[in-house]
Amino acid sequence: MISSLRYARSRLHKTSRHFVALICRPRINLVLKITLVFIVFCLIALIRLDPDFGWHLQAGNYIRGHGIPSHDIFTYTARTFRWIDHEWGNDVIVSLLYGLGGYGLLAVVFGGVWTLALFMAGSRSRLLVLLLAVAAMTPYAGIRPIAWTVLFLALLLKVLPGSHRRLIWFLPILFVLWANLHAGFIVGLALIAYFAIRKRQKALVAILALSCLATFINPYGPRLYVEVARTTFDGSLHFEISEWSVLYIPAASAALICLWGAGFWLLRRKRLANWLDVGPIMLAATLSATRNMPLFVIATVKDLDNFYDDIKNKIPKELDRPRKIVLGLFVAVTIGWLTYVLGSTFIPWPQRNASYPVQAVAYLRSNPCQGHIFNDYDYGGYLIWQLPSQPVYIDGRMPSWRNSSGQKYLTIYNQVISNKTIRQRQFAKYDIQCVLLSRSSLNNKLLASLQKSGWKTAVQANGSELLIKP
Repeated sequence: MISSLRYARSRLHKTSRHFVALICRPRINLVLKITLVFIVFCLIALIRLDPDFGWHLQAGNYIRGHGIPSHDIFTYTARTFRWIDHEWGNDVIVSLLYGLGGYGLLAVVFGGVWTLALFMAGSRSRLLVLLLAVAAMTPYAGIRPIAWTVLFLALLLKVLPGSHRRLIWFLPILFVLWANLHAGFIVGLALIAYFAIRKRQKALVAILALSCLATFINPYGPRLYVEVARTTFDGSLHFEISEWSVLYIPAASAALICLWGAGFWLLRRKRLANWLDVGPIMLAATLSATRNMPLFVIATVKDLDNFYDDIKNKIPKELDRPRKIVLGLFVAVTIGWLTYVLGSTFIPWPQRNASYPVQAVAYLRSNPCQGHIFNDYDYGGYLIWQLPSQPVYIDGRMPSWRNSSGQKYLTIYNQVISNKTIRQRQFAKYDIQCVLLSRSSLNNKLLASLQKSGWKTAVQANGSELLIKP
């Protein structure tokens, strides 16, 4: 009996050693890391519905059928506004993929884009560092156009440092694609300018000029920069839109920033040139607008891996215990944070439409609004998708748009929420007969005021409420 137990333990030990040796082989290890990261990004895309997904899909459908629209096509408030869809290429891709395989195919493709970007930036990074990076990008990942900017930024950071000199002459072609997929191409141009100044290379100056010209190859030509400038120089966005918030770091991203910051402070703070490196610059961009977090992750994932190795190597090998403590602390912090972030993301398994007015939309399909709908800002894209025949009051494209009087549509929307006089004028001007809002503390005042005026609740579910004018 004892001998059989010893034999079993011996076999188990040998098998485990063979298994560890197998997964430690570079190619197999890389495949396993890619597979795990890809699965996580796909799951994020599957369970999270971006508020703007609906209008991206419907814009792609419209462009495929009718061409590039010259004016807004989704609202009743901004029909005369000259809409510049700077993400039109992404919208067409979303429309095509959705037609071929639905939301699931989109989740797989965009999960692949996020995965490719991360491994292009840190293919040799250890698994725990990669998972920390995934966790940091969790609040921003999914079926979103910014995925293209994250991918192309990773490609630029692969090419520009100098190890691929011939490839830099193909960058203008990259910017033709980038300018038609997402306005983040401005970040790419800024990065080329940064390396041109830092390296003092005339070739990069030429590449920058050619890349700028390449961005004019789009349906709007140089007018594309009008939309980019409109958003970039709108300082009020930092206080009106959560993704543009200043000095806001989501809990999921805090661990990576803290670990990177600690490594930078311990190892690189003494050289002024290091403070002007891409990592600190991207951190400053992230602190000025939280939507830049994925760009910071791409710029620093390799640094974080190097910081770990440098700190471990600085401890003499004969002091084995401190080395193990460093390793243990890093592993413990990483695993603990990953458990918290990924657990809160996937457990319990959330429904994709859980935060959207699904029941209210079903009601409006059967009982169309007799006039126009005043909708929540975050519901605009969903309504454009689910009720394409019903124009909306506002949606996610419009935070910086202004009407013919110079007023921002978003400002007017906020005034309707808080000011009864302006609300009455807008409701009368546009014949608003239905109101669909999330039940937030601010919106509840408006909903209660309308109910006192005789408006009736038709649907109240999923944190939303639909009121009908009597």
